[in-house]
Amino acid sequence: MARQLISPFDPAAKKRLQQMDLISETDQVNADTLEAVSVVHAALFFSQILDACGDWDGAISICRRLVAQAALVSDRQVLLLISIQYDTIAKPLPEVIWWISGSELLLSPFVRGFVHRLDELCGEEEAFKGGDVL
Repeated sequence: MARQLISPFDPAAKKRLQQMDLISETDQVNADTLEAVSVVHAALFFSQILDACGDWDGAISICRRLVAQAALVSDRQVLLLISIQYDTIAKPLPEVIWWISGSELLLSPFVRGFVHRLDELCGEEEAFKGGDVL
């Protein structure tokens, strides 16, 4: 018997989101888990952009541009912009973000948390430039 593939846009994806503790069986968003996912992935994204650029100013420019664009477009479009940046640096979109992309319950709060944390990281310039974090 052939195994059916499940995508984030299939009704069966709900079970995957429940297994990740992102939503409950009653379709309630687990805000604590989703916040942790958005913060962690924004920080990883920031680091990967910094590694790909090789310099602080280039990375900050890319991240600040994404934050600015996020205020002008829909959350789904922001997710597309994030995906495009991953493609640009030849990195795959993290699987958890791919699964979130198909959920109307999770998409907006994830994107808002991700962009908020990315904006905070851009504001921590002196902490990064002054230390040995790079």
